[in-house]
Amino acid sequence: MTLDTSALLYLLGFGCWALFLLFALVAGRGLQVVSGRRRADAFPPYHYEPAEFLSRLSRAYQNTLELLGVVIVIAGAAMAVGNDLAGQLLPWILAARIGQSLIHLIGVNHWLVQIRFAFLLVQMVLLAWLALDTFPVLCDLIKP
Repeated sequence: MTLDTSALLYLLGFGCWALFLLFALVAGRGLQVVSGRRRADAFPPYHYEPAEFLSRLSRAYQNTLELLGVVIVIAGAAMAVGNDLAGQLLPWILAARIGQSLIHLIGVNHWLVQIRFAFLLVQMVLLAWLALDTFPVLCDLIKP
């Protein structure tokens, strides 16, 4: 078994995308607080106001985190058993995640939500494909 460094690169990219969104969120909120436009406690964690860019940014970040653990587990298992499919699918999974986030940042309306959902569906299908492709390999490894 060899380690697919390109798969690791895209897995790191997924984590870096989450970190980028977090930096943008902290910067945006920080600027509002420093400028006096909002108080530091004026960003309730469960309040979503689609008209506000920072609210959409917060949701894009949270959506990224919601899938990050699933990506780590499935891609990690695939890479651990040497499944080369991880290196082929992770670039598309990352691209779909970035696309979903960018659409979220643009705004919210019926069509944008549909496009966002399509990007999420791509990620889900590719992750399911990778998991299903990895499962038999893992089963063969644990047979006595």
